[in-house]
Amino acid sequence: MKTSKTNAWKPVCLSLIAAVMAFRAAADDASATAESTSTASAAVPEKNYTGTVDYLDKNEHVLHLKGWFAQRKAFNLGDSCAYSEPGSGNLPMANLRSGEKVTVTYQDRQGVLIADRVQQIPMRVEGTVTVIDPTNHLLTVHESGSNRKFQMAGDCQIVLRDGKAGGFDDVKTGSYVTVTYETPGDVVIAREIAQTSLEFSGMLTAIDLEDRTIKAKAVFGTKKFHLADNCTVVINGHINGRLADLRPEEKLVFSYDEINGVNVVNRIAPAQSQANPVATSGPAQGY
Repeated sequence: MKTSKTNAWKPVCLSLIAAVMAFRAAADDASATAESTSTASAAVPEKNYTGTVDYLDKNEHVLHLKGWFAQRKAFNLGDSCAYSEPGSGNLPMANLRSGEKVTVTYQDRQGVLIADRVQQIPMRVEGTVTVIDPTNHLLTVHESGSNRKFQMAGDCQIVLRDGKAGGFDDVKTGSYVTVTYETPGDVVIAREIAQTSLEFSGMLTAIDLEDRTIKAKAVFGTKKFHLADNCTVVINGHINGRLADLRPEEKLVFSYDEINGVNVVNRIAPAQSQANPVATSGPAQGY
């Protein structure tokens, strides 16, 4: 009798074992499928898009950009989306301004653009100041044969050598500057003007047109300067002067950059004429 009952339970036990194994296999398959789907979702490659900020919809968390040929794109800002500026860590998205140039790193989920990171790309111009009018917030910079006009922001920053803060008196007609700007509403706004040259006051002692060098002496010694291609000579408040207009033993102010021991001068002006006229002629065309 015991043998008979034992034999009768064997098929039942085997069926239960098979059912359990089948259930585990199905669960493993479901888990593997979910993991595979999650991995595939995370593996969607990020893309980059560069444009200028049109506007930020803070209520809907959507960033609108303008690109080439009036192309426009809208990016949904992810919960962990980070905004950064050069030299700064992550900043609040509210710091984004219309007219900034940015690169957005994003994911394209079946046509829905989701921003993961937003990085500011500064727009800069280097050139010679031909007009600076702080009262009317006007700035003109001569660059690559043309004049670039800017409106100066009310909080426009003046940056001097080694990152020191300066004022508008530190930027003169003929100064070589780097302007960081933005274009909100297609208006070109200067937000920062960097004038990082050193100054030396001394008496003119020698000019060598062939070597394109000039020397001046002061109480503590003599300096030799190499003329930059864009070096301006200020005469009577205008920057269209020539080296021939300078007089021996005349006291001059030299604005220059010291590069690995070599002094490169970009502006020469009489020491007594440091005032800024509002309007002035274009850069000198020769020496």
